[in-house]
Amino acid sequence: MLDFLTTADQRWDAIYSIWGAVWFTDPTILLPAVLDRLTPGGRLVFSHAAHIPDTTTGVLGMWVAGYTGPQVAMTRWSYEPDQGADLLTCHGYTDVHARVLPVPDLTKVGTLLVECTRPGPPRDRVMGSAVGAGVAGGVGP
Repeated sequence: MLDFLTTADQRWDAIYSIWGAVWFTDPTILLPAVLDRLTPGGRLVFSHAAHIPDTTTGVLGMWVAGYTGPQVAMTRWSYEPDQGADLLTCHGYTDVHARVLPVPDLTKVGTLLVECTRPGPPRDRVMGSAVGAGVAGGVGP
């Protein structure tokens, strides 16, 4: 995703990540790249698992297949909603809203949902554009 964002000539009205790139990419590299590719007033929206309470925030290691599968290490970045919002604001995003969606079954993991905007007035949109990443991501009209 980073290669694509840093070499693309176009800008998008929205970029989204559903349990994807935003969770697994260093935010100090990804957030500026996304901001640069959004149109003024464009939106970044992403979701991933909520941060585990009372644990370290920031970069965390994990085994891709859990503890019973092959030992393939992966890193992910995890923050409490207010910490993630502060990180986005520090990278130039505005109108940042970060929250954990309520879980019907409290034994399950919640979903962090974050929405934010690139500063500037949105351009007139007859038909917007979006680019996505992650499990359910894709490019839309």
